[in-house]
Amino acid sequence: MKRMMLGFVSWLLLFQANSAAQEKADTLRLKDCIQFALAHHENSLIYANKVTASKEAIRESKSVLLPTVSGNASFDYNLKLQTSVIPAGALSDKELRLQMGSRYSTGAYLEADETLFDKANWLNIKSAKTDKDLADLNLKKQQELIVYNTVKAYYNVLSYAEKVRLLKENEKEYLQLEQILKLRYEQGVVKKSSYDKTRLDLNNIQAEISSNENYYRLALNQLKKEIGADLETEVAVSTRIRFDESAPSPGFTNLPLTQLTDYNIDLQQLRKQEIAAQQKKAAFLPTLSLYAKYGVNAYGTKSSDAFNDWFDYSVIGMKLSVPIFSGFKKQSQYQQSKIALTNQQLTATLNARTYKLDFQDANANLYSSYTTLIKNKENLSLASELLSEATVEFKEGKTDLSSYLDTEYSYKESQSNYINSLIDYLNAKVAMEKANGSLLNYVNNLE
Repeated sequence: MKRMMLGFVSWLLLFQANSAAQEKADTLRLKDCIQFALAHHENSLIYANKVTASKEAIRESKSVLLPTVSGNASFDYNLKLQTSVIPAGALSDKELRLQMGSRYSTGAYLEADETLFDKANWLNIKSAKTDKDLADLNLKKQQELIVYNTVKAYYNVLSYAEKVRLLKENEKEYLQLEQILKLRYEQGVVKKSSYDKTRLDLNNIQAEISSNENYYRLALNQLKKEIGADLETEVAVSTRIRFDESAPSPGFTNLPLTQLTDYNIDLQQLRKQEIAAQQKKAAFLPTLSLYAKYGVNAYGTKSSDAFNDWFDYSVIGMKLSVPIFSGFKKQSQYQQSKIALTNQQLTATLNARTYKLDFQDANANLYSSYTTLIKNKENLSLASELLSEATVEFKEGKTDLSSYLDTEYSYKESQSNYINSLIDYLNAKVAMEKANGSLLNYVNNLE
């Protein structure tokens, strides 16, 4: 009775452990992986923080439009008063030397400054807004890169999962074949070499299963890395590759450049360089500001007297600053900014040409991979039919082992070609969405 209770407790603990492991593992679809990556990947968070920082930069640039107010206070002990000399003949026949001032002095004042005109300040605000737009675009670009890497990693996992599945189906076929040949060998119908050949092929399939299972685990770890998950997290993918759902016929379209994130980044970079040139040019313009000041002073021969009798004063005025000559520094800076603007325009033109080439290449690869996929799907269907017929004929003794193995090898090769072409097509499709600037929309339409 005691032994039965121990056995029941052991079984219960094992069941609970298996249930906990299953609950711990997360089964993820492609869309789940992408959503998790966008929310948790460190690079996505970094670029989101840059967007927040750019908002603060705009707020900082606008602060120059507001008045600045500062307060100052001082207490001075004049160790030795300054001597003033009055030449002879002015007030006296002899030269007079006087020490004017008090040993102790105290002062305090408030000062307010308001810039009335400074074009460079307005251009700084425009530049900060451009930086904010750039930060938004860079965040979008980083999200597209995260999505692209996640999709490729996910499809890589699926490819190895599918290879393992098909290999295990082949393993079942060879296990049955081995049993048949073993029986025929024992009956003296087939040679030992034929039986050994089947066992050898079975061992090769089992070794290939083990190898692909390891590749599957490595691909799963790569997927965890791309979505920003801990490598210790137990995850599993739930979707098998389905041709009918994943492979509509590709269509050729024109590339809308304004839809590309990289192209819009180029435009913002160009806009930023234009503003930089305007800022250098604005350095030649005068600036006008208004200022106001109110303060109090106190003096005394003793330190205590410097805090008793206060004399206040106030001033208000305008200040006009006109740049006249800076040793050609500003002129040189302006010329440099014009050259940088020209280079940015040329870079934008070159990049636009590259984007068009990438689009054409992606479109051609998509069409080519789709055509290959269609052919390999047809070949797989034919190879499956031939294998079914060869299996029946072999079991009935109407064909020899060599012919059957040739047919079976053709079927395995067709399986491998189909899987590889399907993965190539899926990757080409994602690359096409990326080159077309519609990757995020593609992701939103995933089930």
